[in-house]
Amino acid sequence: MKPLPTATLKPNQTKKSAIESVTGGILLGDNIYWNPTTLPNGHLAIIGASGSGKTQTLKAIAYELPKFIPSIHCISIDFHGDLGLPGEVCYPLNMESPYGINPLIVDLDTKGGGPSLQAIAVAAILKKALTMGVNQEGLIIDILTTCYKQRGIIQDEPTTWKQQPPTFADVREEIEARIEDGCKESSKLALKLAAMFEYGIFNRPQPSLNHQIIRFDLSALGKVPGLAAIAAETLIKQVMDSHRIMGEIEGRIPRSYFFIDEVKELKSSRTLNIVLGDGRKYGLCAAIASQRNAEISKEVIANTATKIILPVDQAEVKAVASCFRFSDSLISGLEPLQALVRMGKDGYKVNIKPYYERI
Repeated sequence: MKPLPTATLKPNQTKKSAIESVTGGILLGDNIYWNPTTLPNGHLAIIGASGSGKTQTLKAIAYELPKFIPSIHCISIDFHGDLGLPGEVCYPLNMESPYGINPLIVDLDTKGGGPSLQAIAVAAILKKALTMGVNQEGLIIDILTTCYKQRGIIQDEPTTWKQQPPTFADVREEIEARIEDGCKESSKLALKLAAMFEYGIFNRPQPSLNHQIIRFDLSALGKVPGLAAIAAETLIKQVMDSHRIMGEIEGRIPRSYFFIDEVKELKSSRTLNIVLGDGRKYGLCAAIASQRNAEISKEVIANTATKIILPVDQAEVKAVASCFRFSDSLISGLEPLQALVRMGKDGYKVNIKPYYERI
């Protein structure tokens, strides 16, 4: 884990003019502006208990960012259904939705993609989300590889990678065929994947990501353990893959941002950690929020140049103070929508201007 800067708290700056506010960053509150292009990276972490103003702060930044960087693309992964913004394109994922997510879309990067590596990546996501054993992980890799070959998508032939990928409807058919041939492990795997098959979101067409403000509403998936995490991991991986193919950015202006509230759903996410570690150079950044310190991984803490602390439960104060390098007394004295903000080496106390005051 990278060392954090010492705990310093700067006085609020003098008020900026309207012109400066457009070029200087996004107003967080009082006279404090956030500009991701002037920081070591554009990643941002917010922590705050229920009722602290956490979601209002995250939405305020998501609302202002396209105004500050008109070329930016914003993708919200919404686990609770409360991150809606004006002008967004919303894709609800549920049993009645026409939209889906296809984890089997192939990474087209010839240096590290292809169907075989995609099968391994998908198996790893399923193993973690559904608590699969190593035998089931190996079996699902073999099944996925077979499904790709049935579609004519071959690892050693990159020209085939752009062909229509299989979906989990194909996976279900392959598993059922193996069960008919007497494979007992396939029967066990079918039980493990039963909820995925019945829900159907991994069988349907995936919507376009070519809109400036997109929200994937995953709130209905929370009723089935693992589904929301699989959908979120898939989206993050696909976007990271596409940005890697686009190449490194020139300058420091990001191409895209993820906004993720309740990041506990993705704790220990290898894919999210890759974005936090490598996404900056490809123009992909993440703004994440959580209620508890334990729900934020060490990688998130180490790789976010901006950290915002809103009121937390008193039982959390010491742990948050240790991780975020602010004193116990400053943290314990916060009121709703009051925040301690660290941007790089500098720290500030800010009265956050919430989203509802900006629209």
